[in-house]
Amino acid sequence: MLKHKLKTGLRELYARLLFHSGLHVLVDRLMPRRLTILFGHCVDAPEHNGFLPPDMKIRREKLAAILGWLGRRYELCTVGGGFESLRAGANGGRSLVALSMDDGYRDNRTELVPLLAELGAPATVFLESRPLDERRVNWSHKLFWAVGRTDVESWTRGYLKQCRDAATRAALEQHLASGAKLLYHVKRVLKYDAPVAERDAIVDRLFVAAGGDERALCDELYLDWQDARELDQAGLELGGHTISHAILSRLDAEGAAAETGGCAASMARELPGWEPRTFAYPFGRRWDYDATSVEAARSSGWTVAVNTHAGTNEAGADPMQLARLPIDDGTPLHLIAAEACGGFQFLRRLGLDLSE
Repeated sequence: MLKHKLKTGLRELYARLLFHSGLHVLVDRLMPRRLTILFGHCVDAPEHNGFLPPDMKIRREKLAAILGWLGRRYELCTVGGGFESLRAGANGGRSLVALSMDDGYRDNRTELVPLLAELGAPATVFLESRPLDERRVNWSHKLFWAVGRTDVESWTRGYLKQCRDAATRAALEQHLASGAKLLYHVKRVLKYDAPVAERDAIVDRLFVAAGGDERALCDELYLDWQDARELDQAGLELGGHTISHAILSRLDAEGAAAETGGCAASMARELPGWEPRTFAYPFGRRWDYDATSVEAARSSGWTVAVNTHAGTNEAGADPMQLARLPIDDGTPLHLIAAEACGGFQFLRRLGLDLSE
């Protein structure tokens, strides 16, 4: 814990130094041309995503300020187009920054598209196909919705009353007693430790008991195929994010291929002239996907894939494991600027990794 706090503090100090001193300009010139990929989920729109946690949202004004600052210094691009440009141009030209949004939420059409049009900026949106095809949502959205109508402590106690898995019970009871960052820890336990069938069944029952309607929730939160076509027509790059946001490293080769290939097939069916190119691994940490996942994505036609580990990407980066920098409403501009200029990559070359 102390080591993490020290690293976080050094990262903050270094980013502030680069940003406020103007040294980011010098570092940008010294470092090789690079692609920095930002990723978020939602532009804050209470009518669509009010119940989602703060780390999934960014205010329109904040996003506009970030893209405006970056656009004056870097070439704004899509993920796939940016990596192609990086490979083709090597070290010639300005470095690149791409904005990406995961999952395919309705605000990407109502809020993001008009903002991008105002700024003349592109973006990439990664779509899950099951909400579009079946109007079904991931279990975590039912959790967030139900918690928003009670509180996370009450919801967790309700889950414990129905939970039969001893390890899950012990973990949830420990976090409930602590009370610290309870929603974060509950979600993590249910994501990684709880038996999937029991978790899904209990979450569904608690969702319905709170008055939830899955179809109505999906319509409120997610794009539909007509929305997706409008994004495509507006010039956004549409990438894949599996069928159901499954953790690919937990699937065998057949299951991973079904998730990655099924998403590509749905998008090809519904989007005229579309072909697979960019893909985002669900959750995207190194333990959420593996070599089997990468091969499944590649075999399904995806040629560029992104994870959720912070960093920038140079021309020699593995196109199936590109780094992305998370942003939300609390992300300070100086941290984004320090990453985009190659500042953290510069330190890594000196043997000091403060990137995350």
